[in-house]
Amino acid sequence: MKDEYLLARLQRVLAEDGSELGIDVARRDEEFVLTGEVESDQRRLEVERRVAEHVPEARVRNEIRVTRVTVPAEAERLAPRVPVNGGEGR
Repeated sequence: MKDEYLLARLQRVLAEDGSELGIDVARRDEEFVLTGEVESDQRRLEVERRVAEHVPEARVRNEIRVTRVTVPAEAERLAPRVPVNGGEGR
């Protein structure tokens, strides 16, 4: 299978099974390289597993970064809405 078709198939597999859409799969020499960001180590390993099961004969290098999502310390305060043109005409 040509590399372009295989890479497209792998991207489709990741999108269809609910994995991360922001993950890129590239072919470098004899290995597939995964890049992008996910929210947990578990998701990172799951993406690698899904790709590896579709290309069992190839090496998969996982360069996916884990980005921790945290809750803000305090609520964002918004400024009051200022009418356009001083509120005239409406």
